[in-house]
Amino acid sequence: MKKLWLLLALIIIVASQVAILSSFHSFNANTWAQDSTTVVISKAAYAQLRVEIDIIPQVLNGQSNTTLIFPNGTSTKIPAITHYKFSVILPRTGPITGSFALQTEGINLSNNNPIDVKFVSNSNIDFQQALSQYQNYPGSSSGISVYWFLVQGNAQVSIKGYGMAL
Repeated sequence: MKKLWLLLALIIIVASQVAILSSFHSFNANTWAQDSTTVVISKAAYAQLRVEIDIIPQVLNGQSNTTLIFPNGTSTKIPAITHYKFSVILPRTGPITGSFALQTEGINLSNNNPIDVKFVSNSNIDFQQALSQYQNYPGSSSGISVYWFLVQGNAQVSIKGYGMAL
């Protein structure tokens, strides 16, 4: 009888570890951004996400032609010979409310993939306005959070993301 209880306890411990470990997600993504590239970072409402972004501009004749434009209209010119690094934290904004999936240009989220990053080349203002509708999307069964920024010019963009979906 003791062996049966011990076996049951081990099964419960292993099952709980699998459940906890499967709620952690990560990604590494990088691209060579040319001309006008929108970087789209998205997550499900029930996930939290921290993203580290590293941008290395192309330098020609000692000059950089790379500028970042953020959703609020702020722009930052990246100087030559520097890495531009920043982090984005997207907090959990809602509960798990059942299964969901959203696939559209720049966004690919589902219960199995609650965090995502996409690079959209040669994007235009219509695409960026379409993304803005998702930035504070109200919590529903398909609730998501999106953060995006535009890289104008040429640069190497590397993104590391770490998230937890509970």
